[in-house]
Amino acid sequence: MYSTIVAGTDLSKTARIATDRAAELAKKLDAKFILVHAGSADDELEDLGKSYGADVVAEPGDPASVLISEVDRVEADHLVVGSVGMRGARRFLLGSVPNKVSHHAPTDLLIVKTDPPPKDFGAYSSVLVGTDGSPTATLAVKKVSSLASRLGMKVTVVCAYEPPTEQEMKQLRGDPNDPVAQWNAPKVAQGTPSEFRWRIADAVQAQDILDRADEIASAEGVDADTRAIEGNAVETLLSVAESEGIDVIAVGSVGMTGAKRFMLGNVPNRISHHAPTDVLILHTS
Repeated sequence: MYSTIVAGTDLSKTARIATDRAAELAKKLDAKFILVHAGSADDELEDLGKSYGADVVAEPGDPASVLISEVDRVEADHLVVGSVGMRGARRFLLGSVPNKVSHHAPTDLLIVKTDPPPKDFGAYSSVLVGTDGSPTATLAVKKVSSLASRLGMKVTVVCAYEPPTEQEMKQLRGDPNDPVAQWNAPKVAQGTPSEFRWRIADAVQAQDILDRADEIASAEGVDADTRAIEGNAVETLLSVAESEGIDVIAVGSVGMTGAKRFMLGNVPNRISHHAPTDVLILHTS
């Protein structure tokens, strides 16, 4: 699944939680592990690298830039960073590193929730992935299923659907192209207004998407638990993860030209800022 894993550290106790997780994944996946520090090398860093059996890279500079540069240099396929919560907004921040990295990482990114620190540090046993049937989400289901098969994780696939409001229906009826009939189609036509594109309107369409997701998971040797849930995609994923004690929420990414922002609509961005658990953002663009 992953052959080279890069993890960032500022040598703090908080960062150690994330590097422990990265080291565990590297060991289970038989992947090369590289520990990166945006600063000068010292005995503490060298000792930490030896304890993990990891290569150590120390490079002065902006932490996010140093991490991304190292990922590019070694052609890593996975990047791991820790999080620090901000009161109120609960934003993921290691300084501003996870936020910056999540918008520019050229590979899969695992953001390990480190504030508050986990009560127990055990192997991942469950992963939740959201899908809307789009190509990026479909690839996310495939990648998550492949990883879960290697790590022995339970996979839950959720498709959230939201029927249009009366006001939205009025707006649609006023469209000269009359896209109302498209709500029940397996795929929303390109002519649909952008605010509705990829949005799932009903349980029937959601179940059709989940049937395809189940086939993808089965092909990877995983018996996934699939669910169609009415509600906002972000709120639904966060609620399921919190109520069921899910270990990781996984979402797919879509690159935006220039900024290269991770987006599934705005799901990955919002999930990474508010998740009650670790977040795996899969590079699917």
